[in-house]
Amino acid sequence: MTMASKNEIFREKLKIYLKGSKAEKQKILDHVCFVTGMHRKAAVRKFKRLQLKDSRLPESRGRPAYYTNDVNLALKEIWQAASEVCGELVHPIIPEYVAALKRDGMWLHGEETTAKLLQMSEGSVKLRVSGFMTGRKPSKGISATKPSKLKELIPIFIGPWKDKPPGYGQIDTVAHCGDTLIGSFAWTVNWTDVATLWGSRRAQRNKGQRATQANIEIIRDHLPFALLGIHPDTGSEFITWLLKGWTEEQGIEMTRSRPYHKDDNAYVEQ
Repeated sequence: MTMASKNEIFREKLKIYLKGSKAEKQKILDHVCFVTGMHRKAAVRKFKRLQLKDSRLPESRGRPAYYTNDVNLALKEIWQAASEVCGELVHPIIPEYVAALKRDGMWLHGEETTAKLLQMSEGSVKLRVSGFMTGRKPSKGISATKPSKLKELIPIFIGPWKDKPPGYGQIDTVAHCGDTLIGSFAWTVNWTDVATLWGSRRAQRNKGQRATQANIEIIRDHLPFALLGIHPDTGSEFITWLLKGWTEEQGIEMTRSRPYHKDDNAYVEQ
């Protein structure tokens, strides 16, 4: 039996219990103890608490929340300023954003709120950021990604990224198309190294596989370290036999993110 069901039984019998004689109270206690499985003394204390409880006050259980609404509001402000990245990425940059907003006179939160925010663990940040993202309206942006059967031959990798040395990066393309994909426009290939956050960008006139592969080769040649791995989404410019064959020839590891999971490519998405 759930606690809610037990509370309902006690509330139902409360008025009769308070007005009843000693013998009637004994019968009511016998009944609720049999139904709920509670000890007799516990049932007496339960009736006493219900008798003294102010019905105008909301019922609260457990210890009071340490990270109150003001702390959550401050975290949400940081999260929005950081382009709404996942909690794992926003946690290490909280002190930097707080310092920058204070410097510019835009931080309006008190010292206690700020102190609690700065000591918040990564797990607590991820929990709250996931709450910020729940219930949001779906993005109205346009998707330029098409599925491919070849993607099943390229392994999915979701982390951890912390142990990756320089040379392993996430890659994506950005369409400079305004609000429509119709017509000809420029694209940018973006490669972000996970360990160092080194970013490389190359422009191209289309999303063709040859132009994309050629730009990845140019990016590789201009890196200050060896290109060890690329991690795209499931876009048709990356999931090609041309690029897969080139990476195998060059000894470059190629993995991909899960469809519709932008957090898998969070370093380049931000």
